[in-house]
Amino acid sequence: MIPAARLSKNLERWLYIVAIGHILLGFALPVLAFSSGFDFYAGQLRDTFWGAATVPAEALAFQRWIVALFGPTVASWGILMAYLVRAGVRSKEQWPWNGLLLSLIAWAPLDIAISLLHGFWLHVAIDIVAVTLIAVPALILRMARDN
Repeated sequence: MIPAARLSKNLERWLYIVAIGHILLGFALPVLAFSSGFDFYAGQLRDTFWGAATVPAEALAFQRWIVALFGPTVASWGILMAYLVRAGVRSKEQWPWNGLLLSLIAWAPLDIAISLLHGFWLHVAIDIVAVTLIAVPALILRMARDN
């Protein structure tokens, strides 16, 4: 069994890694959206929204633009997450973990619902993985502050 202090340090480190991953992905998305790295995602969108039909060039251009535009949002969320984790580690209070968890509650259910409504399973899977990788450690760290 891992000692509680070591577990907390590992979970804190994990959340920093996830935050940095968000920042890096956010900065990469504007580039990836206009590269061949976008092809898989574009294929998933095509299959979901157009089936076997050819995607109009304007729609593909819009997809690339909206994904590129989403990048800075992902990066900014990663920065806020890193600061909340840092505040949680330093303050030993619950409010940073509450803020992190509330932001997930504000984002994930609606994002998942919209993705399910449109049958876009790739987003559902990404959302569930992201929520799990963030919420579980944050909940454990929040509960540790109760003790």
